[in-house]
Amino acid sequence: MKDSYEYYNLAENIKNNFSFYCGDLDLTIYAENYSKRPPLYAIFILISSFLLHSKVSVLIIQNAISILSIILCLNIFKNYYTQINNKILTIFLVTSISQFIYSNYLMSEILFQFLIVILCYLFHKIVTEKKIFYLIFFQLIIVLLFLTKPVFYLFIFPNIFLCFWFSKHIKKAYFFSLIPIMVVLLYMNWNYNRTGSFEYSSIQNINLKSYNLYYFNVSKYGVDYAQKTDSIITKEAQNQKTYKEKQNKIKTLSLQYLQKDWLSYSIAHAKGSFRMLIDPGRFDVYNFFEFKNKSQVGFLKHLNSDGVSGAYNYFIKQPLIILILIPIVLLLNVFKLIGFVLFWLKNYNKTSPTCWFMLALIVYIFLLTGIIGASRFMIPVLPLYLLFSTLGFSKKHIKGFTI
Repeated sequence: MKDSYEYYNLAENIKNNFSFYCGDLDLTIYAENYSKRPPLYAIFILISSFLLHSKVSVLIIQNAISILSIILCLNIFKNYYTQINNKILTIFLVTSISQFIYSNYLMSEILFQFLIVILCYLFHKIVTEKKIFYLIFFQLIIVLLFLTKPVFYLFIFPNIFLCFWFSKHIKKAYFFSLIPIMVVLLYMNWNYNRTGSFEYSSIQNINLKSYNLYYFNVSKYGVDYAQKTDSIITKEAQNQKTYKEKQNKIKTLSLQYLQKDWLSYSIAHAKGSFRMLIDPGRFDVYNFFEFKNKSQVGFLKHLNSDGVSGAYNYFIKQPLIILILIPIVLLLNVFKLIGFVLFWLKNYNKTSPTCWFMLALIVYIFLLTGIIGASRFMIPVLPLYLLFSTLGFSKKHIKGFTI
């Protein structure tokens, strides 16, 4: 995928020039490429590829940590639930095709997922064993998470409240919340020294303008209006003298457009987040198996524009794997969502702090993904989600009594 080349470029540039730049250094230099991709996944590529000698070894290791994530997550849940229906879990896992697809891409999703599961394990250890050792590693994993994906750097704020809560278990735990805060500030200052803009990542404004605003405008006003608005913002940004001014202009104008339609956008954002839970991953399957038609226009688009007959004609022209796989995955995704809701309806007043923390992580990813929600964005918290969904349909034993 496009992102893969940027991660690989970053790895090559680190190896050859010790330059943390995700573009091609032999072409025109763009300031946004210095901060666009945090360095950890590129470093992971460097190490697991034996300094870029084997891409296959990266995928082998990613498949291994994908399996480890699921095993570790299962072990965390077994500390609280003595009976988990393995048949249901297996069905839910096998039909989570994005887990298998992204294990075999040069993409940061699986590493990010593994770190999130480790974070949950450390949370469990903090509340059960109350050792400062686990608290320190908890903070370090948060650092590794936002050095993998920018979406997690905002977690430094909920982490402050978490550390105050940890103080019930570990004396003066709130001081340790300063560790990720200091790393974020140092990283942003490093970006300022390189680009003149005190930002965590340029990907935030890229997503704001080219995804959040663009796809909202497409859904409400149509493609022509969306492209026109995007061009206006791009032109205004290009007229600015410095990279910092350009980034500020993109952010200011994009937010102005969204604020005019804040209610409609909020609804679209919520719909996108919900779509992430049930999206069967048609785009991922098309891309991975390299089918010729990679258009993002799908079944629902044809249904809305051409009616039932148009949708049917579109559907029967799809590759056989799409005809068989996608409806099954979509149906099972609905059951996963039902199981997830059932679990929390049954257990909201009985579950452990660790499970509440896992729910908070799911909600965090759910809310920040928003309008561009798709199956790919569910991957970071997928093992947690699948275990909750499985337990929603399981006969559960919690610390001695049965539900």
